[in-house]
Amino acid sequence: MEGLPGQLTSFIGRALTVELVGQRVAAHRMVSLVGPGGCGKTRLAIEVAGSAQCAPLGAVCFVDLSGLSDPGLVPEAVRSALGLAEVPGQATLRTLTERLCSQELLVVLDNCEHLRDACAVLADTLLRHCPGVRLLTTSRECLGVPGEVTVGVGGLELPDRSTAASKDWLERSEAGRLFIERARMARDSFALREDDAFAVADICERLDGIPLALELAAARVNVLNVRAIAEGLSDRFGLLAGTRRTGPYRHKTLLASIEWSCGLLKAPERALVYRLSAFASGFTLVAAEAVCSGGEVERDQVFGLVASLVEKSLVQALPEADRFRLHETMRAYGAAALEAEGSTAGLRDRHLGYFTKRAKAVGPRGPASDGASSLRSSLASDLDNVRASLDWAVESKQFDAAAELMGAVGELFFTGFLRSEASARCRELLAAPLGDRHRAEVLDWACRCRLSQSPTEALPLAEELTALGRSLGDQALLARGLMNEAYVHQMGEPHRAVVVLDDALPLAEKLGQLHLVVLGLMYKSSAYKLLCRPRDAVALAEEAARVAKETGWAWGEMRARANLAMVAVWAGQLRRALDQAEVVLGFAEQRSYPLLTAVAEIARGEVLYHQGDRAGAEVAERAHLVAVASGNLWLAACAEALKGKVLIWAGHVEEGYESLERGYAKLEAFGFGNYHVDNQAELVEAALWRGDLRSARHHLALYLCHAPGDDVPWAAPRLRAEARLARAECEPHRAQGLACDGLRLAYDAGALLYTIELLELVAITCADVGRHAEAARLLGAAERQRDLIGYVRSVPATDELAPVLVELRTALGQGAFEQTMTEGSALALEEAVAYAQRGRGSHNRARSGWESLTASERRVVSLVGQHLTNTEIGERLFISVSTVKCHLNHVFAKLGVTNRGQLAVVAHFQEPSTP
Repeated sequence: MEGLPGQLTSFIGRALTVELVGQRVAAHRMVSLVGPGGCGKTRLAIEVAGSAQCAPLGAVCFVDLSGLSDPGLVPEAVRSALGLAEVPGQATLRTLTERLCSQELLVVLDNCEHLRDACAVLADTLLRHCPGVRLLTTSRECLGVPGEVTVGVGGLELPDRSTAASKDWLERSEAGRLFIERARMARDSFALREDDAFAVADICERLDGIPLALELAAARVNVLNVRAIAEGLSDRFGLLAGTRRTGPYRHKTLLASIEWSCGLLKAPERALVYRLSAFASGFTLVAAEAVCSGGEVERDQVFGLVASLVEKSLVQALPEADRFRLHETMRAYGAAALEAEGSTAGLRDRHLGYFTKRAKAVGPRGPASDGASSLRSSLASDLDNVRASLDWAVESKQFDAAAELMGAVGELFFTGFLRSEASARCRELLAAPLGDRHRAEVLDWACRCRLSQSPTEALPLAEELTALGRSLGDQALLARGLMNEAYVHQMGEPHRAVVVLDDALPLAEKLGQLHLVVLGLMYKSSAYKLLCRPRDAVALAEEAARVAKETGWAWGEMRARANLAMVAVWAGQLRRALDQAEVVLGFAEQRSYPLLTAVAEIARGEVLYHQGDRAGAEVAERAHLVAVASGNLWLAACAEALKGKVLIWAGHVEEGYESLERGYAKLEAFGFGNYHVDNQAELVEAALWRGDLRSARHHLALYLCHAPGDDVPWAAPRLRAEARLARAECEPHRAQGLACDGLRLAYDAGALLYTIELLELVAITCADVGRHAEAARLLGAAERQRDLIGYVRSVPATDELAPVLVELRTALGQGAFEQTMTEGSALALEEAVAYAQRGRGSHNRARSGWESLTASERRVVSLVGQHLTNTEIGERLFISVSTVKCHLNHVFAKLGVTNRGQLAVVAHFQEPSTP
């Protein structure tokens, strides 16, 4: 959160005003300091916000709006100052109200006048929805918000000539004390002679006690005595009175002071003041040399000229090293003067060129460059200047130049949680005429920003980038486009991601773009996890971490390790997964990478609850909070689903079911929920464990509409859930066949956790059909595998097993039961799986009738009942029309029907009734 800015000079006077405003802020929720430019509103607001009166009001956030020109960015400025992440797909104002609704906070909005309407909307919204938020604003006019209390800020207290007999009569006034102190800063030897006091009083009176005007005048004591200053002001104000008839008097006073101060400057100094108005916020000496030199301002003179202008109080030196700025009033004056000279366009072109060159000089994106960190450290203070350059490029129709700058600073917006703004800027540029290569640069950033906000909207952008790379014959563009496509697909259609990456990875390797190789390996690893191929996923994550480490890309290595932790869980490598997650967590917290922290915590939570550690719920909750704060709704939904699974594991089925259902619904909202197979299976089983067969059937029906066929690894958890439902519906033989099918798939894929669970479920179904010895033997084998990797059975699964154990002990006798369990524990996993599969599984299914249909065939029948054509069924199930026809031929033969109408009737009467 942005605290109060540091100040280089002392605050003088206004003690009663500070107390008054402090009381108003304590008593009212919105106070506006209103007055002309240069009267000290900002310094007064800072002093009030830091006073003891405001200390009990909570934290303070200072928001400087002087560098903004776009009203739409006002909420963004507040969000950024608060250090809040943007929430994809959500208006920033709503994000602010949601995050601040329960906080005690004083927000100082400085320089609101040029953004008055936007500031008024922001203020009104915060006041209505965030009862603990108070606002202190500075503006040249009130904002007109209901409940706003206005405090006028004028000049400082003027000298009282009636007290001139007193020795320190001048210094007792605020205006006199400010002039004297600033004069001493300008010239160490400055001493006020007795006969000069009235001249200083004249200066204070002519300048109406306006602090900025007094500082400008005081700065001239290094070349003029106070009488000369007073005389000069007299001439200037006489001219003003004769030529300027409009505008508030105090505004004319300040303008006269500025004109007088600038009139005393040498030509190079005056030219530099005007040119410095191009900077939207502060500037460095290097920037001033690059943008402002030329003509009467020689490059090697800039340092001396800036130093001279600081001495004259025309330029402010900021607390940061080598950083300066013009007072906002001075900047407006300089910009108007520049416009009158006809020099604005040329200067802003140089400003655009400088920041483009500077951003590109950070270095190309690559595994060892850490471009994001370099951009943040190099350009974070100049974000408003970057925005001003982009605005000017668009305004002047230099669209390719705007695209070039956007390409160079995209990482700054992306990692600075300004993705909504970046998306809007990219959208504007993509609607403009761009050269192909500049369009490709904008497409890349538009896609990356939309990926974190609306992945489905990102896919067309990625596909256009891919097509552009192919049409241009640019292999590098093609590789980037394919990688972006793969990123979208690996979250929703992992089988498509694998196909795309089979083209993208060799291309990236050929080009030597190792950072793309690392990303591609991670995407493929994630896709294989969703495809229930953890063994392959682990190998790819290991390779990604190795490549990243060899290239010195620390962030890439940690991201790959996080991926390894996520997939190693399902391979049964729990200890390894936890070690990897903890390494990543330490790195992420040390470097302040919140999204990496959330990923690491999700991985830790997965491991902990499988190990029987109840801390998994706390870890899942922390992952959720970090993801929400970082604005990543996808990770937040994953964390919420994880929390539900942890609660279910611990026996809190009702609470866990609700959390899992919420998380899964949010994942579905992204368009990709149907591929989180473990969440889907858990929903079916959680509904069963809470005794709700209707919901279990509902979830399974939705699952089956989009689930894979029976012969792919990622069907294993679905078959496990379907087997449990069949068992609850008193279909033990069908339950056993489904469990055996799932066991085969899980074991072949190397999904050890699924294998153990399904081995145990096969044992339970064996007991259901009276094969007690086989059941005990398989339970012994499953228990041994749990012990080997530290995999603790959940509370609901323990409850499910308890009556089975009683039945087995009764049927076999205690001694035989223990002996048979011991025999099972001696079996290797391969032997146990082979034993469970003997002559059963899918071969145990009936040869005809409804029970003979496979899950895939039942899905086709269900869609036929919805009157879908073969083509529509194929599109819905992601299978070919010929496969649909093949399924229907089998169904007709098994059910003894000859047409779709008869099939629909049979299907209707097979719908399960409500228990």
